[in-house]
Amino acid sequence: MLDKNETLYVVHSIEDAYEKLFEVFEGVTNNFDAWLKEHNKIRAEKGWHPKDADDFSVEEFKISLF
Repeated sequence: MLDKNETLYVVHSIEDAYEKLFEVFEGVTNNFDAWLKEHNKIRAEKGWHPKDADDFSVEEFKISLF
């Protein structure tokens, strides 16, 4: 359950294809560090290399529930 006033983070991975950088939406979280840990756990299960925080664009936004 979200708090009445919560900070959330929109996460995009930064990808490089054909010498151009672009962002791919990954999700929304209230804890980027925990999200990244889980994201890398899933990647490891698939045999993929982990990603660093620098591989993502993270935008903070605040919500207010009434």
